[in-house]
Amino acid sequence: MHYVCFHYEFEHGDADVDEECGAGGCPSASLADGRDRVIATARELATEAASGVPWANSETHEYLEAFAAWLSDVGGYSSGRGLVAPGNGWDVVNDALKGATMYE
Repeated sequence: MHYVCFHYEFEHGDADVDEECGAGGCPSASLADGRDRVIATARELATEAASGVPWANSETHEYLEAFAAWLSDVGGYSSGRGLVAPGNGWDVVNDALKGATMYE
């Protein structure tokens, strides 16, 4: 059975299909406010950077290298902490934006 069909049949429960249910990888998460969260995170990080909040990866090239490394290791990073890796692209990007400030 396709994951989306399985999810809505057995995992989503009584939650509205247009709303994220909280199960890891819920397909409805992309319909929620993911884009707005990424925009807000990017603006927050820009404000932090402009005000001199210390980051481990403060240079642009360091930040982008850490961003790429975080994206490449998101599965290992999550499982190493007992978390479910984000299944929604917006959540992945949002976490990577924040993680790249300190990820090595």
